[in-house]
Amino acid sequence: MKLSKKSHVIDAVFILCLMFLFVLSALAVITIGANIYKKNVSAMSDNYSRRIACAYVTEKVRQADDQGRIYVEDIFDQHALVLQDEIDGALYNTYIYSYDGYLMELYARADLKDIYPQSGQKILEITSFNVDYVSDSLLSVNLILKDGVDESMFIARKSEGI
Repeated sequence: MKLSKKSHVIDAVFILCLMFLFVLSALAVITIGANIYKKNVSAMSDNYSRRIACAYVTEKVRQADDQGRIYVEDIFDQHALVLQDEIDGALYNTYIYSYDGYLMELYARADLKDIYPQSGQKILEITSFNVDYVSDSLLSVNLILKDGVDESMFIARKSEGI
């Protein structure tokens, strides 16, 4: 009888050890999966930041290009992209520039003289923004993102201007 009782205790301990091993394995798989997920989310976020900066500037230029009112002006002690729009006979400017570590957008009437860089809307965290003409119909845009990645692009103007 004693032998039989010992085998039941050993069976119970063996089952408990198997369950403990299963729980440890499940926790290890969950931890590994969570780390892989975290790395993927980080990589996707970095990729999104890179793509959104270029896509944002390109799309703004494309929207304003139908009227040909695209300029590069010195404002706030730097080159800024100026996209002009006419609404009910009044001219409005959209300024795209860098300020305080951000790509900024400011929409204001063209005849306003007192505009301030901090009044713009923060678009994306960057280190620098530079825009210039390569030719009459080609813009060069250079963005350095917060992680140091240098994004350069050329945007062709389709319209002849006004």
